[in-house]
Order: sequence, then structure tokens, then C-alpha cells
Amino acid sequence: MNFKHKWIIPLLLLITIGLVGCSGKQGKEATNAQQDKRVLTGVYKLNDKYSKTDDGTLQPSYWYFKKNGKLLHCTPQVNSTNQNSDTDFWYGDADRGTWKSLGNNMFELKMHDVYDNDYYTIKAKLNGNKLYTYSNSKNAKYSWNADTNTKQSSMTYSDFMDMFNKAKDSDQKGIQENGYAKPDNDSSSSDSTDEANVNHKQIAVMLYQLCYPDDDISKEPEMSIFSYNGRQLIGNGGSVSIVRYSINGDTVTYAKKSQGSYGDDQTISVKELAKKYYSTSDQKSLVDKVASSLSTDN
Repeated sequence: MNFKHKWIIPLLLLITIGLVGCSGKQGKEATNAQQDKRVLTGVYKLNDKYSKTDDGTLQPSYWYFKKNGKLLHCTPQVNSTNQNSDTDFWYGDADRGTWKSLGNNMFELKMHDVYDNDYYTIKAKLNGNKLYTYSNSKNAKYSWNADTNTKQSSMTYSDFMDMFNKAKDSDQKGIQENGYAKPDNDSSSSDSTDEANVNHKQIAVMLYQLCYPDDDISKEPEMSIFSYNGRQLIGNGGSVSIVRYSINGDTVTYAKKSQGSYGDDQTISVKELAKKYYSTSDQKSLVDKVASSLSTDN
């Protein structure tokens, strides 16, 4: 009996090895798939050792990565700290572009100055809270040096956009100072959400103003944002004045609640919304005040 069935143990061993091998392969494939889905988000700051100007002045640079594959990069203008320098200050710089995952925590970054169409194309690697960028090709029209960037968890999108817009203004002045009557290619219209310099809450407040122009939002005591069935809503605490919306990059899709039900979905660009309700200092003050006091469930 033992002689007839002595092949069973080796067979079971082979089956076990095969199952372990398949499991390992599936686990590796799952890990690779997860790595391919890694996203870059938030603000990263260039480490100080890479942020020195020609006269030794510290001039930090910052990245902002969005989940949708867009990126912004800026170097704010700074005053020279070198008393012997031949310049009083260093102009800022502002860039925008895209990022994409290459797998294994590697990414490709493409960006250009907001006033120029010539792209930098560089590789980057994410390791914990560090983002390492590599120097680009020696044959590239514009060179990029390897450097290290650290994530700034405490910096908000609004903080970054304040720097970005100031850097953009300085960038334009620098171009004009160097003999150009106007920038080579002002592509500011390509990212209206950034140019409007507004965040999610501010957009929601402006949508409410658009849909309920007769309401005095400064006197609404219980304005709040909440989620329902995958959509965002903003309301005044009651069941009547509610706007359902979703923000899709540069546009917003929304519907106003009327007589117990929502109307048809409509769309409006963030830029147009800001032009209506976020142009003057009084409008900005009102929207910012209400947005800062909004309660939210997320």
C-alpha cells in the first residue's frame, strides 16, 4: 500500500509550491498595480542647499501637485541678502504643467514657465515625504539639476496660490525688464481655477450666491457643506435653499433645489464664477468670511 501511493507526497509538494508561486506572483502584480496608482498631492519645498542664488541669497522653490495630474511650481521673488551683490532682489518664477506615474514610485514631470511654451521634462522619485528630481538630458534645451524636495503638510492650497500669483507677477516684470514688451505666451487662461485663486469652500459659497441671489449670505447662521450620494451640497441649514454640485477641474456642475426637487444640471467655469462674485475687495471679504465659517462633514 505504501509502495503504490508513495507518489502522493511529492505531488502534494509540487502543488503547494505552485500555489505559493502563483500567490507570490499575484502579490507582486498587486503591489505593482498599487504603485502604478500612486499619486502626487500637496506642496513640496526645495531643500535649502539647492535654493541659493548666484550671490548666495536663499530663494526657495515650491511644487504643488494635484490628483488630476496637474502641477504648479513657483520661486517667489526675494531681496538679496548679500551687501556686495550687484542686484537688490531676485525675480520670481512661475511654472505649470503635468505629472504622470511611471510605476515603482517614479514619475515624469513636464512643465513650462507660464509665459513660455518650452517644456522641462524631468523624472522624479517619491520616497516617504521626500521627492527626488533627477537632472534631465544633456541635450535638453533647458537643463534641470538634481535636487531634493520635502513635503510641507502644514501649507494649504491658498498659501501656495498666494505665493504662485506673486511669483507670476514678478516673473512677468522680469521678462519685461529684460527687454520684452510683454510675455512670450501668457497661458494664464489654461488653468482658470488657479488664476481665480479660490478653494472648494469659496466656490461653494459663490455657487450659493449664484443660485439664491436674494439671500444675504452674511446673515445665514448655519451655512454648511455636506455629502449625499456622491455629490456635494451647500445649504443654509434648512431643506429648501440647497445647491447640489461637483467641481471638475476648471468647471462646476450644479443644480438648484426648488419646490422640493433639483432642477437640471448646469455648468459654469470657476473663472466666470469668480468674476461674478470674487472680483472686488468687498466681494472677496464676504466670500472669505462665509467660507471660513462653513461647517463640513468631510
